[in-house]
Amino acid sequence: MNAPCSNCASEVPEGVQSCASCGTAVAAPSLQVPESAPAPYPTAVSLPSFTTTEDLEGLSGWLLLVGFGLVVSPFVILSSIVTTNIPFLYGSKYQAFLATHPAVEGLIVFEVISNIIFIACIAALNYLFFTKRKAFPGYFILYLVTNLLVLLIDTFAANALFPSVHLTAAYTSIARTLLAALIWIPYMLVSRRVKATFVR
Repeated sequence: MNAPCSNCASEVPEGVQSCASCGTAVAAPSLQVPESAPAPYPTAVSLPSFTTTEDLEGLSGWLLLVGFGLVVSPFVILSSIVTTNIPFLYGSKYQAFLATHPAVEGLIVFEVISNIIFIACIAALNYLFFTKRKAFPGYFILYLVTNLLVLLIDTFAANALFPSVHLTAAYTSIARTLLAALIWIPYMLVSRRVKATFVR
């Protein structure tokens, strides 16, 4: 390819080192790509990510329901002890019945003791939850399973003592506890938010 001479503008054939008209030396064409030239391939564009660990970390989303339940549950259990178990256990109108049915008194004592233990367990779970401890999911699952088992034992014993009584409230409580376990146990095991939050 011919190029014009920089001195006299005469055409200089390719490969010739000087102009035939004026003798001006012709510089060899540079093979380097100028710095301002565009890159041969487009630069990759980073798209914003909405599923990073930072996005999922924190006591939000479905964990808000877990936290609400943990805060409220001790008061619900304590209310049940005060309004149901204690009056039945120490009320004067029930003493004659309890004297002739010691197994019923033992069942009520079992309910009171187990409920007190559950209150202590929930208090510990509250600490693990709000301090985002790594152990929380495992202990929460253990609590759900234990709560369901104790409830089943209590209902079975009550049904054995009072076979003719329809324990509708007890069966409703079992169904509610079972539903909670079916929801929260898988959530604690597979949730990315749980894994990103409870890391301490």
